[in-house]
Amino acid sequence: MPVILICFIVFILWFRVKSKQADKLSNKSKEEFLKREHEANFTRKKDISGLDYITVPEDALPFSETDDEEEARFQNNTKTIISRKMLNLSGMTNTDIKLEYGHANLDILSEYDQNFSAFLTSLDRWGNYLYEKGDTKRSMQILEYAVNSGSDITSTFITLAKIYLNNNEPEKVTSLIDIVENSDFFMKDTIVSKLVRLIQDFT
Repeated sequence: MPVILICFIVFILWFRVKSKQADKLSNKSKEEFLKREHEANFTRKKDISGLDYITVPEDALPFSETDDEEEARFQNNTKTIISRKMLNLSGMTNTDIKLEYGHANLDILSEYDQNFSAFLTSLDRWGNYLYEKGDTKRSMQILEYAVNSGSDITSTFITLAKIYLNNNEPEKVTSLIDIVENSDFFMKDTIVSKLVRLIQDFT
């Protein structure tokens, strides 16, 4: 029997074994998910009044009177959002939330989590707008607050890094890189790569 044919047969056998193993793992994962989801759907409603809701002190952000309609819109949008309840549940799936707090709380907790995401997005847009206008001091205050609050928005990190470099503070960009590297952000690698490139261009 030709060596090539033997190798081909061995490969087919190996491939079939690996495929069966993958199917078993896949089926096991599905079974575990369905089991957790079933349990979650029957988890009783729990008291959520004592959760660590996110509040924003009045002096934490540089709100000010302005004739700039666009900035006024950003400020008003941010004020509206921070008047609502906010929670950072980014590390939890819907199943996790139901298991932890009960199926009946899923919708309201998802709303609080969405409020938090909207808050970070609003800060990003407001901070970037001020940066483009040359108001880097207020932009930095806003974007730093976003980062310290747990933002994972790429442009928040990039614009803040540019401000630091313009202030000749590359060590602060290094600190931003450390924050991202120790996170579970979805765009983690992309953010780190862009921050490293900014430092390289600076030096």
